[in-house]
Amino acid sequence: MPEIVAEDVPPELVELVRAHSHATITGDVATVLDDFRPDRRGQLIGSAKLPPNVATSELQSIGPDGDGLVSAITCYSTADGVDTYLRARWIKIDSRWFVNDVRNLPDTPPQMADTGPAEDGSDLPFWEALRNRELRLPQCDECGNWVWPCRPICPCCHSFGRTWSSVALTGTIFSWIRTWLPFAPAFTGHLPFVTLVVELPQAGDRRLLGVLLDADGVEPRIGQPVVGEIEAPEDPDGWPVLRWRLA
Repeated sequence: MPEIVAEDVPPELVELVRAHSHATITGDVATVLDDFRPDRRGQLIGSAKLPPNVATSELQSIGPDGDGLVSAITCYSTADGVDTYLRARWIKIDSRWFVNDVRNLPDTPPQMADTGPAEDGSDLPFWEALRNRELRLPQCDECGNWVWPCRPICPCCHSFGRTWSSVALTGTIFSWIRTWLPFAPAFTGHLPFVTLVVELPQAGDRRLLGVLLDADGVEPRIGQPVVGEIEAPEDPDGWPVLRWRLA
């Protein structure tokens, strides 16, 4: 693939990007860290993920990305031909360029190894329903109240009877947050990502947590409609997860 360099990108930045990529594949940690924006080094260390046997790097494109940032996409290849793409956005502070943020491409949400039912099995029907490609939440048999998070007794009428009822995979954004730091090992290579709290009008406005798909550069709005998608587990013995997408 021919290298694409925008006309207004300084030549010294292009050379710096190439040198940074070379330092990355040769394990020159000191140079890599020195290129990171000083106030974001802790964040950037775990943001992107490369195979351990990367052998070459090739700049694919570089150009302005708004707000004074310059976006550079680099392909890192292993000896056996496996390609990994990283996008690093650079920013000029005083007279020097630094890596402002970096991520793997394409944008993919993380999957946690401990995803699944609670130890007491109280929410097992929720996870079993996801395996059947549907969303189910517990509803009180006496008063019809939606009991979520799952509890053994209805907080409204104190009844113990409940039915796991089907709920449409649609809702609205109640709140959201963008995660930049690798708080867990599974986050590395998936940063940043956006987590939503979604309100379900058809289930008494009960709320569910989930990662937003295709959230790179997106600024969600409170009240914005979303639709759910059920993602298969990476491990065949694991549990599916509920993701959200802007409607």
